[in-house]
Amino acid sequence: MQWLADVSIRRPVFAWVLVLVVAVCGVIGYAKLSVDRLPKIDIPIVQVTTRLNGAAPEEMESEVTEKLEEAIGTVAGIDQLDSRSSDGVSLIFVQFVLEKDIDIAAQEIRDRVASVLADLPTGVEPPVVLKTDPDDTPILTVALRADQPVREITEVADKTIRPAIESTSGVGQVRIIGGQKRQINVWLDPVKLRAVDVASADVERAIKRQNATAPGGLMEVGPNRLSLRVQGRVRSVADLNRVVVRQAADDHLVRVEDVARVEDGHEDAESAALLSGQPAVVLSVRKQSGENTVATVDAVRARLGELRSQLPAGYSLEVVRDNTEATRSSVHAVKEHLVVGALFAALVVLVFLGNFRSTVIAALAIPASVIGTFAAMWALGLTLDTLTLLALALAVGIVIDDAIVVLEVIVVFIHERKMKPIPAAIAATKEVGLAVLATTLSLIAVFLPIAFMNSIPGRLFKSFGLTMAFSIAISLIVSFSLTPMLGARWLLPPTDATGARRPFLERVVDVAYKPLERAYTRGVQWSLRHRWVVVVACFATIGSCVPVSKRVPAGFLPLSDDAQFEVNVRVPEGTGVVATQDIVERVARAIRAYPEVKATLTTIGDDAERTANLANIYVRLKDPGERRATQLDVMDRTRKEIIVPLDPSIRANVSDVAIVVGGGLSTQKVQYVVRGPDLTELARHATAIKERLKKSPTAVDVDSTWVAGNPELRATLDRERAADRGVDLADINSALRLLVGGLDVSDFESGGHHYDIHARAERRYRVDPATLSLVSVPSSKGGPVALADLVSFSRTAGPAEIRRTNRQRQVTILSNVANGYGESDVSNALLKAIDEEKLPPGYIAEPTAQARERARTGGQFGIALSRFLHRVARDRRRRTPCVVQSGGRHQPTAPVVFDE
Repeated sequence: MQWLADVSIRRPVFAWVLVLVVAVCGVIGYAKLSVDRLPKIDIPIVQVTTRLNGAAPEEMESEVTEKLEEAIGTVAGIDQLDSRSSDGVSLIFVQFVLEKDIDIAAQEIRDRVASVLADLPTGVEPPVVLKTDPDDTPILTVALRADQPVREITEVADKTIRPAIESTSGVGQVRIIGGQKRQINVWLDPVKLRAVDVASADVERAIKRQNATAPGGLMEVGPNRLSLRVQGRVRSVADLNRVVVRQAADDHLVRVEDVARVEDGHEDAESAALLSGQPAVVLSVRKQSGENTVATVDAVRARLGELRSQLPAGYSLEVVRDNTEATRSSVHAVKEHLVVGALFAALVVLVFLGNFRSTVIAALAIPASVIGTFAAMWALGLTLDTLTLLALALAVGIVIDDAIVVLEVIVVFIHERKMKPIPAAIAATKEVGLAVLATTLSLIAVFLPIAFMNSIPGRLFKSFGLTMAFSIAISLIVSFSLTPMLGARWLLPPTDATGARRPFLERVVDVAYKPLERAYTRGVQWSLRHRWVVVVACFATIGSCVPVSKRVPAGFLPLSDDAQFEVNVRVPEGTGVVATQDIVERVARAIRAYPEVKATLTTIGDDAERTANLANIYVRLKDPGERRATQLDVMDRTRKEIIVPLDPSIRANVSDVAIVVGGGLSTQKVQYVVRGPDLTELARHATAIKERLKKSPTAVDVDSTWVAGNPELRATLDRERAADRGVDLADINSALRLLVGGLDVSDFESGGHHYDIHARAERRYRVDPATLSLVSVPSSKGGPVALADLVSFSRTAGPAEIRRTNRQRQVTILSNVANGYGESDVSNALLKAIDEEKLPPGYIAEPTAQARERARTGGQFGIALSRFLHRVARDRRRRTPCVVQSGGRHQPTAPVVFDE
């Protein structure tokens, strides 16, 4: 680097241009950097969703999930294979090793899934293969309210607001929660169907075939050509009522209105939303992968401002959840610390150097290095987030070191060797150049390996390591260009007058510094006389790190007060949306009674399976400056005063709002999977482990994924009687799926929009086995046969969902961390409970989610050994003096020689 210093000293314009180029590139890069709370991490997870309406969890597992898992399991690079089988839904989450390209992985899974489509049961929807993106989380939640029927509110949300938001730059998807879309309902009457000798399948086929528009070809009329279209679509409910189903034996036409009641209504409620106790239709906005989160939210907010003036009278549009608020406050706080840190670093330099010109020269290295790092961050695709800004804040105290060392040696050459500034700058950089280069490379060797840690936290800290390394590298360039050039031009030449009075600031500094220097010198002399005492003390300090570190609580992410948290509630299985809403709203009402709470947003059925008995309460707190209690205090009080007194049949937990999501995992911080062949045994062992963990003071919100008691009504077929009556099992399944579950049989066009035509039995025929027996099914030997003649009904209960990991059934133990403890404390308590349970052969317990990644990351820190290897490679001998050295009257040489 000596050549750079020589050129910069002799050609000062070159040094200025070099630094200005770096600064300009940094300013441009800063303007283009995306702003987010955490760095973007690409976790290769692929989700496969398959639906089979009406299938029980056991059927979904055996008929769908197992077959798909068997095919998917042959894909190379799978790290973990998880699945959930519930009523009518199979979810498979395939997590690959971090080196796997997510696009290639998704395509390989599509190919494997396509190869087993023929083996899946009849009626199954084609599996949907999607890449899971950590960016695929809601960034903004908007509530639409009005004193109107929910169908009308949903219509405005779906047809006006959602398209407008989705057209905003950066928005990927807008999901509606709590809405009920317009739907044409065909309520079939089994008694009337049987009376006119018509099967439900006949009605389905008639609507499908007679509600269509088809091209009829082209007609040539003289010189003109006309398009012929066969118009068969129904235009109104009355038209649908007049659709002919079949012709009876007496030539009487049986129409839809003769066997069903057609209604222009809405779909059944599959989800619900309440904003502070008031019904609302909620729109959840998700951004596109890689887009600037803050810029996207700002654009959506601007679009919402335009939409408010276009809404019908009585409608209100309100932002109830903005996930960028925590991002903005975190980034703003770190930016503030960055500026304050730079100012304090310059102030400390001023105090120790005692010279204003020297301070300015050294302090210029801070903005030059930091601004230049922005260009490298943009070129590498990094974001302006908490970790990169934290790296820059930490680098403030490091990037100035090289400049101080170079500058101090120049000052020594000027004042002690009586050299002129320009020759002094050349000679000083030549003398100290190798030491500065070695020191800088040592620092880069410490931070750069962090970018290559092979774990999810390692991916998070990749941007931290790269930012630190580049800021230090740029500081090296600055210290060999701008610093020596300014030292050669700004520093005053040596004075010839003997006994010249030193500057006032320098004399003030010496008053406090001289006693420290003398004490330090005596300490060094004592250490040199008692070398082995120092050696033993060093090894004792290093050895104490292991036991001390075990006593320090460990966690995946640091605790913070984001003024928000969530309460997840699962009411007893079989509870409908309306009943769940009533139960959960009582919990939300109790939470809103706390003075620290600003608002609550309750959502029900907001998951992939649309689980009617699963609810989430988002709690928005007042800003930290407006309350005395912290977020952790409010969460702890919610657990003790509201959650614990709930009925044991209601399962609830209090959690932080998840920052990183994906893979279908729960929100609890500590999760362990218990795997084995038998589901009953798994449930027994998992329950025993859960009860032991509940006794530990370190754990709260202890739960498991085992959910039993899902009510079922089973129809058992009398095969001999069915064969005698000419009824096939597939016909029974089809009839029940249509009449009980309901099917979308066609669509209805109105105002340029399409709405589903949904056929289903009248409610009174599907609420009790006795009335369900009135349903008739088609027969190959004559007219329809009553279901009561073929099947017997029995009530039973089964698991609400069946989970699998790596193709084995599993139950996951879940827990959050009690206030004052760390995740490692809960993990240790859970491991102790697992050891006491003494799992039989074939059953294993292992960490998952955050607990697994934390364990993996612990091993990655062994890369710190590269520090020692770098020093060995840099030095010429194995037995070398460890010397901490810098020049100058204010930084005395301090050798501690172990072996010379």
